[in-house]
Amino acid sequence: MNISLILTKQCNLRCRYCFETHENVFMSGETALRAIDMAVSDGSRSVGVSFFGGEPLLCKPLIYQCVEYSKQFPGVKFNWNMTTNGLLLDEEFLQFACQEKIDVAMSHDGLMSRVNRLDPGGKDCLNRLDEKLRLQLRYRPGAFIMATVTPETAGMVYDSMKHLTGMGVRRFNLAIDARPCAGWDEDSMDLLSEQLGMLGNFILEKFREGEDVYFNPFEEKILAITKDRPCHVCRLGKRKPYIDWDGAVYPCIQFGGVPEYRMGNVREGIDEGRRETIYQKSLQKPSFCQGCAMEKRCVNDCACLNFQQNGDMAQVSGEQCAWQRMLITRADEMARKMLETDEKHFARRYISPKHPSGTNQG
Repeated sequence: MNISLILTKQCNLRCRYCFETHENVFMSGETALRAIDMAVSDGSRSVGVSFFGGEPLLCKPLIYQCVEYSKQFPGVKFNWNMTTNGLLLDEEFLQFACQEKIDVAMSHDGLMSRVNRLDPGGKDCLNRLDEKLRLQLRYRPGAFIMATVTPETAGMVYDSMKHLTGMGVRRFNLAIDARPCAGWDEDSMDLLSEQLGMLGNFILEKFREGEDVYFNPFEEKILAITKDRPCHVCRLGKRKPYIDWDGAVYPCIQFGGVPEYRMGNVREGIDEGRRETIYQKSLQKPSFCQGCAMEKRCVNDCACLNFQQNGDMAQVSGEQCAWQRMLITRADEMARKMLETDEKHFARRYISPKHPSGTNQG
């Protein structure tokens, strides 16, 4: 079993696109350890645990406690990962993360941070984020970096991603502000598509120089073709249940606190009948996606994202559809030029890849 632990809903930033409530609530040690017991109880020899928030590094002692507790299960391999804004990263924690093999994914929007990643006083924290990113890369050169773009920052994507790669980042993700109130329109979407084209050309230039830069939204679209596989499989409620700070279990973070999607709690376990009902409901495909040539390369099956944007697991928003179409179009433009430039390099990267590109750890 894989689980996500929401250690707190509190955060030391106030990002403008955040959907969290920043409640001053924290998971207790008892709840966290019971969640680990629940994950181990199904007899699996491998357990994945994600530390999430809010900002999970506000709860460093609890992270240490969870990792130490797991050592009483010597026959179980624990795979740890976490998502952090990075501001509380320090030498001690990064040394601990390396020692215990905790995969630390840091969120950083590049130059877009000046607009959207603000501290509680309303000040941007780009310089502080850069300082922590340098520290992270010193310990983990292949660290995965996650960025978010809003309509207001759509024209800053290219410069922001160049900012990150200039600091040494080689693996990064980009998501759009998926809140219904985000305010995407045709003009901001067109500008974002133009920026993605520029980013694709930049990655192509790196490819021609023999250097691989992995932009995950492009990678998954290309690999869906070269590996003949869907670029996304949701498996809602089964892939990674979400454990809220109070121990309640939900199928994914977007459903947290919604009573009709509660699947149990860490004390009594998961109601398997309830989980199966939710999973089966998530399999309903959006009717207008059926037969679309891009269906296999789209995330239309992400019930969590659909629910967040529409309140309906089986409906894809117009913004998400436009985002997926532009990703596929721009990824294919880049891939064709890569193939024409160096077929062998392209094959090493996409036919039989042995590189660290991967998906969001969360």
